[in-house]
Amino acid sequence: MKDKINAMSLEQLIARAAEIDGTELSTLSTDELTQLDEERQLIRVRLAELRLQAARNQEQRAYVAGLDKPGHKPPEDKPAEKRTYDTASPEYRSGFLKTMLGRQSEMTQEERDAISYVATTTDSTYGAGLLVNKTLMDKIWERVKETHSIVADIDMLSFPGIIDIPIHTQIVQGDATTVAENAQNDDEVNQFITITLNGQDISKHLWISYAMQKMSIDAFEPYLAKEIATRIGDKVATMIVNQILTDYDSTNNSMNSTAVKAASYKDMAELFAMPTLGEGRFVVYGKRATIYKYLVGMVDTTGRPIFQPNAQTGAENILIDAPVKEEDAVPDNVLLVGYPQTVVGNMIQDIMIESDRDIVKHKIVYSGYARFGCRLVQPKAFAKYTVKQS
Repeated sequence: MKDKINAMSLEQLIARAAEIDGTELSTLSTDELTQLDEERQLIRVRLAELRLQAARNQEQRAYVAGLDKPGHKPPEDKPAEKRTYDTASPEYRSGFLKTMLGRQSEMTQEERDAISYVATTTDSTYGAGLLVNKTLMDKIWERVKETHSIVADIDMLSFPGIIDIPIHTQIVQGDATTVAENAQNDDEVNQFITITLNGQDISKHLWISYAMQKMSIDAFEPYLAKEIATRIGDKVATMIVNQILTDYDSTNNSMNSTAVKAASYKDMAELFAMPTLGEGRFVVYGKRATIYKYLVGMVDTTGRPIFQPNAQTGAENILIDAPVKEEDAVPDNVLLVGYPQTVVGNMIQDIMIESDRDIVKHKIVYSGYARFGCRLVQPKAFAKYTVKQS
């Protein structure tokens, strides 16, 4: 896709960008939305490159045109070509971190240029904060996904704005059937519903003292990654779990344990049969305490353990034939089982940070912001199991 976009002219890119902006998103699948978002980002970067090159060419033409004019003098030192930057540029990373630490006076001209370029070429409409540099962003989401497995498992998009997703619920007429020789099947009539991802704001702030401000850049980056990942990551995971509990078929896909404070093999067999219309891998989610209290010691009708622990770091435990994953966002004494890829999330605005100083308390405040929304697109794809406590 990148080669195709690089081969397009400025006019073609502008026309394609307008076509994408005018696309009826409700007609697209989640895979098509992902591809469209990727294409849109590549076009935005290519447009910035071409416009910068056009400006340079115009300057060169003006210079050449003035050579024959009386009194024309060529510049003694030709200014260096203006560079392009993005959040992955080393200059943006160091400039971003120095800004967060209040050390703008230490910034080089390249770092100032990188901050200014990214701020003016990024199509964000949410606040005036700085986008987190790519190295830090990668560390943040790596921590989030390590801590909250469900965030890593869902179908995640990064499309700015509201998305309407059509969901096929049933074939009203024209499904595959047997017909008489030379007879025509009924025309297919499908029933759809539309779900909307408009997102919610996620905001969290933290303080550091003036003394902590003196820490090195290399020490500050992992500290900021840990703090932001802990706070915003917890909220994203909670939003996902709460949305599943809101959207799933609670009438038919919910059950309590047969015994008090105990789960059984028979319960699990019944529970695992509930989720349908799923895609991808079937997964069991629960708090660490819930898993160890009720699942680890479970046996089948012959007394054989049905929970298979894995001693390797990062490896999955298995219950019957499904991976069991710790997820602190799930309520106490509850298991959520189902197909996580039937949850569609959209990170409408990725994490950005603003900073300010409190000269009375001698502290620096960092305010992190993101906008995220999600929905369970198939209500029958998840089931809830609650271990009775009385």
